Amino acid sequence: MSWLAPEIEVTIGDRTRLASVGRMEVTAARGQPVASAYLELSNVRFEWEDGAQDGDRLVLRWGYRGKELQPLFDGTVKQANLSKELKILGLCRCRALADTRVTRTYQEEAADAVVNHLVAELGFSSLDVAPCDLVIDKLPLHEDTVVSALEWLDRRLALGRALWADPQGGFHWQPLDEAQDAETLFTHGEDVLAWEPLPGNRRLLTVMGAPLWHSQVVEVGERDGVSARYFVEQVRHTAGVAGPELRTMLWLREVA
Repeated sequence: MSWLAPEIEVTIGDRTRLASVGRMEVTAARGQPVASAYLELSNVRFEWEDGAQDGDRLVLRWGYRGKELQPLFDGTVKQANLSKELKILGLCRCRALADTRVTRTYQEEAADAVVNHLVAELGFSSLDVAPCDLVIDKLPLHEDTVVSALEWLDRRLALGRALWADPQGGFHWQPLDEAQDAETLFTHGEDVLAWEPLPGNRRLLTVMGAPLWHSQVVEVGERDGVSARYFVEQVRHTAGVAGPELRTMLWLREVA
């Protein structure tokens, strides 16, 4: 008999271990720049006896024994409590957008140039800034957070852009893209674990742990090959919530 044994690799500061995870929840949503991770880690063998501090690096990879682990979360520790377990709340790299305040004035600059300049030194692993040559006449900042500056810029120019960090720690500032290729196909009767209707012609899909994020497109189909496309508005990855298995919940909106 063969079965898939979940594995979760946790990096806290400079310590990396395949961890015994009692509970894990990683949540990210389009329109909410900062993704979060909550962990309950076993410490019975004093694996994490040094605990964790605010600002410590927090990186998660997950998958199954014998298979390559996939990136899940890249950020820092926000809160930690060490007793019989190490409980951690982490925030993704977009935390820097809320923690960093700037005082400067941009004048007659293209929107994408302003975005690049604001985030260039905030520690992201990569920058994915959609081109936008619309010029902002003046943007005075006085002890404003970077996230508030970016949101003001988007409102001022009516751009409809969202900003987020991906599981590898890369920064994105992108418009809605419903025409992109689907990342994967899920099929009823094969890998769809739950399929729930939601208000507004939306759906909640539950599958085994899958390397997906919001702002992507997936297909969901029947065994006869008929499928529909859905935009991922929110994602939640879990372990130890309804058992030890890895699960991914996707909040979906159907698109053409």
